[in-house]
Amino acid sequence: MSNQEKIEIRDLRNGDWCWIHKAVIQEYAQKIGAIGIGVYSFLASMADSKQQCFPSQKYIARALGYSKATICKKIKLLERSGLIKVERRSRYHRVYHLLKVRCKPRETQMSTYGNSEFLQGNYNNNKLTKYINNIDISNFKKFKPKTREELLALDLAKALNDRKGLSLYLSYSKKYPESFLRKVLGGVKEIPDRKIKKSRGALFNYLIQKYVKETSKNNRN
Repeated sequence: MSNQEKIEIRDLRNGDWCWIHKAVIQEYAQKIGAIGIGVYSFLASMADSKQQCFPSQKYIARALGYSKATICKKIKLLERSGLIKVERRSRYHRVYHLLKVRCKPRETQMSTYGNSEFLQGNYNNNKLTKYINNIDISNFKKFKPKTREELLALDLAKALNDRKGLSLYLSYSKKYPESFLRKVLGGVKEIPDRKIKKSRGALFNYLIQKYVKETSKNNRN
């Protein structure tokens, strides 16, 4: 993409979007699979204010590009997993209710990532730039996230009580998946205060760097 080419990111305020609970990804993805996530997301996109919808399985199959049998199987799995309730009003008429998602406390800590060339090895490195991709992050209070990566970085900084590390967290959010960063964050926050030598932010950074080194070593082998 050229520097002159402008892109238009989605605006979460215009209503042309839907959301799914983060725990659906964190807690249920491995169980229901990618197709299950797709079916659940499709139902969420059609749900009304009462969190219910009634598309036919044929319609869902055509929209997602899978067979009706596959969609039927995944809907049953979603129901057994406690993510939806299927109300069968007739042989062909079904109403799908999206249920409250049960999850571990840490799975809801962050609101709702990636490649980045920016990665500092030293957490307290004074060379951390206040600009990343032309985003001014020098003023934490005035920083308004406009992308999912920026929102994740802000959440990490708040959760770790480390506002000065915002630029570092932004680099992480652009390089690593949210699920991985949240897993590390959850582990860090579970450690008692008495076992934290420097800060939770420093520990978080150490674990990320450890992962990078181990991954690089495994790739060489």
